[in-house]
Order: sequence, then structure tokens, then C-alpha cells
Amino acid sequence: MTPLARRIYAPSVTSGALGTALALVGVICDSFDLWRLGLVALVASIPALCYCLAHRAAQASDDQLAETHSAGYRLALRHVSLGLLDSPAAPPDGGEGVGEEDTQGICTIRSGDLPNNVRPFRPRDSKGNDRKVV
Repeated sequence: MTPLARRIYAPSVTSGALGTALALVGVICDSFDLWRLGLVALVASIPALCYCLAHRAAQASDDQLAETHSAGYRLALRHVSLGLLDSPAAPPDGGEGVGEEDTQGICTIRSGDLPNNVRPFRPRDSKGNDRKVV
């Protein structure tokens, strides 16, 4: 938090609390001047309080971002030390000794085999083409 935000936080909270108390006492005692003074003190404290709280929230998120960055860096160093990043990637066919059903190959479906709720993007043959080209 900036030095200005640190200096005006306590006075703005105090002014807001005092203004609220004065406004309530003015309403209860039916004193219009006291109520107006409390309302002015409360409204005057709001911008300073918003400034302080905005700086406090930005500082907290900066600290959290720095902590997250260092935690990710430590995790990457741990993975490197364990050799997890140096292992080769698995082949796209699943490797040796893997059955055909375990691999994730590309599956093509003919347009006649599609479910009722699925339409193909374009017809496979020119017989059902109803579009007119201008």
C-alpha cells in the first residue's frame, strides 16, 4: 500500500463511523443540523476509504501473483530434478503391445450412419445439394 493510503485509512474509517453515529443521533433526537453534519462527514469519508481499499486489494493480488509464480517455478525445478520433463512423449498409436481398441485413432462415419439429431456440414454427394450458386 502506498504511504498516502496507509495514512488516510484510519481517519477515513473513523470519519465514516463518526458520521454514521452523528447522523443516527440527529435522526433520533430530531436535530436536522446534527443529521446533516453526520451525513456530510460520512459522504466525505467514502472517497478516501475507496482509495485505501483499492490499493489494499491491488497489493494483495500482487502478492498472490508473486507467490503463485514462485510456487510454479519451484514445481518446475522439482520436476526437472526428478527427471519428469526429460521423459519422451508417448507415440500417437499408443506404443508397442497396445491393442487396437485402446488407441484413439480417427474414426470416420458415413453420412448414413449419423444419428437423427446430427446433420453433416455438406452433403457427400451432389444428389441432395439444394443450394443455388449465384
